[in-house]
Amino acid sequence: MGFDFSSWQSPITFASPLGAVSWAVLAGVPVGIIALYFLKLRRRPVQVPSTLLWRRSLEDLHVNSLFQRLRRNLLLFLQLLFVGALLVALAGPRVMGTAGRGQRYVLAIDNSASMAATDVAPSRLEEAKREALRIIDQMGGDDLAMVLTFNDHARVEASYTANKQLLRSRITSIQASESTTSLREALTLAAGLANPSTDLAARQGPAGTRSSAESARVFVFTDGGFANIENFSLGNLQPEFVIVGDTLDAASDTPNESEKKPADEKAVKKATATDNVAILALQTARNEEKPDQFQVFGRVRNYRAEAVETEARLFKHDPDKPGDSGTLIDAIALKVSAQSEQAFKFDLPDPGRELLEVRIEVEDALKLDNRGFTTVGTPRKAQVLFVSQGDRYLAGTLKTPSAAQLADVVEISPEEAKTKEYVRQMDSGRYDLVIFDRYRPERPPAANTLYFGVLPPGPQYESTKAVKGPIVLDWDIGHPLMQYVRDLRLVRIMHATVVEPPPGSTNLIESNEGPIGFVAPRMGFADAVIAFGLFHQPEDEGKEIELNTDWPLRFYSFPLFIFNALRVLGNARETGGEEVHLPGEPVVIRADSLQDTVKVIGPGLTRPEELKRSPQGTFIFNNANKAGLYQVRWGEDEGSDFAVNLFDARESDLSMRGKGIKIGNIQVTDVRRKAPARLDWWWPIAWMALALVLFEWYIYNKRVYV
Repeated sequence: MGFDFSSWQSPITFASPLGAVSWAVLAGVPVGIIALYFLKLRRRPVQVPSTLLWRRSLEDLHVNSLFQRLRRNLLLFLQLLFVGALLVALAGPRVMGTAGRGQRYVLAIDNSASMAATDVAPSRLEEAKREALRIIDQMGGDDLAMVLTFNDHARVEASYTANKQLLRSRITSIQASESTTSLREALTLAAGLANPSTDLAARQGPAGTRSSAESARVFVFTDGGFANIENFSLGNLQPEFVIVGDTLDAASDTPNESEKKPADEKAVKKATATDNVAILALQTARNEEKPDQFQVFGRVRNYRAEAVETEARLFKHDPDKPGDSGTLIDAIALKVSAQSEQAFKFDLPDPGRELLEVRIEVEDALKLDNRGFTTVGTPRKAQVLFVSQGDRYLAGTLKTPSAAQLADVVEISPEEAKTKEYVRQMDSGRYDLVIFDRYRPERPPAANTLYFGVLPPGPQYESTKAVKGPIVLDWDIGHPLMQYVRDLRLVRIMHATVVEPPPGSTNLIESNEGPIGFVAPRMGFADAVIAFGLFHQPEDEGKEIELNTDWPLRFYSFPLFIFNALRVLGNARETGGEEVHLPGEPVVIRADSLQDTVKVIGPGLTRPEELKRSPQGTFIFNNANKAGLYQVRWGEDEGSDFAVNLFDARESDLSMRGKGIKIGNIQVTDVRRKAPARLDWWWPIAWMALALVLFEWYIYNKRVYV
């Protein structure tokens, strides 16, 4: 029975930088050393009175031929051993480990907000960068690598290159952001760059064809603060997750059903506890019982395994001194139980225009979410267009006195929405919010939108699934659109349409069939989708339209949701603190001015940034990358303010993924605590060669002087 040597691969490989000619020259070095020991030494005759003092020299005089007999010599052995070790080091031996055979690497480094956590010194991001640099150091001479960073967006820091110095420079320069995490963005970008097309491979010839057939190793350096990636094809990508963060074993979002669950709830809490306390919501509103007062209220979450006693402090900032530390105006003592939340509220007289900040005084692993910002400003009514097929419940809610105080609502039919007049108004930015009730426009308007029972236009919403009787499992009570909404679990829904939300979306309502409510960003605007209508048209067109849900009939949360939509999506300002802006997302500014430019002042800006009016009459600010207070100025004393906050429970929850991540239909279980390694042997061999030289020098001196 023979052995197939063609399939055998040695675990030791060589990566020498020298060519064949150089090796031919070096091969003569040990031969020359041996020859020197064979050669007869030619000496000049000298007359001396006595040879008693020259006994050691007499040994050489015994040789009467050109070559002498080679005798045992320790120096010769050490010199040959030194040269041999030096040659082996120059051959570049290495043992292949888990970083093995691939020649193309994609290093995707998570620089989202949670990576700034300091549970790993000096931070999770710095640890991730160190692990990525290890991969760069272990690359072979013919290996290629690219570097990506990802938060809610992905960015190429370095394209495919073998230049280690460039790769190291790009990795060390990566800074933490204050944005959320979207692994889908990183994988989509990596798949597009690492999987060359067939046409490109053909143009590149054999080398390009070879590259297109090889799989790319994608190392994702992250703390795992993201959801599973649905409906995604990896292609020839081979992902490996390098988890950085506290060594605490966190529970996975996708546990194996066969695994035993902890016997009690305390065990679960202890397993998922992290060193963080966060502000997850902050809002201002007029006190309905005392109209001359305003209220600042929010919510604090304790992720620790033990209770926390802290203090929420309210600060006022001077609009004329951007970036000041603020003046303390009130404080509230808080005691937040382990793994739970605590609400707080401040009452203050009508302050007019104010810039406010709330801080919680606690030392934890993530300082970014210990601060929240909000503004109080001039009241403003929302301009709303309501396109409906005769939904009396939705129309009735929008016509209530409370809604009339927030918005001016214009109701039209779908046929009217197709006319040139209203198409022009929607394209020109005439409205702050457009509500579509079971009507899908041909293109999205230049405004925020709210869809009931229909999806927005666009290819990202084409792959849908119709479901019957979805059950509401959870909803994001921290999102401003869901403020005070508490009874959705009891709502009955007959029909809904489920779709995978676009990248960067926030799920509002989760069901057993998937998300049935979400908010998606769109070029500075926001599209809110409720994937079930209040009414449903049966497939049999002969049947009358029927009620699809009891939400508007039995639950107070329905009008509350509509009022939230008017405030948040319609930019209706009672106090100015309802608008929601996340770090890194575009901010649409509606200036009550006829000027063509405005200036924005805020954190991270070295000087005021000037914005030009868009064709829709708005101003788009794309540099709200840091949480804090921003001021918009036009004219001498005119302007408005807005706040940017993280307020993301997934980022603030520092627990890590540890039992596998699902990408598409593939369960990726290769989740590591450390990066794979490849051990190069040339440098210890070089050190051994140096030690041999020093030892040979020592022996030589002992022979001469002793």
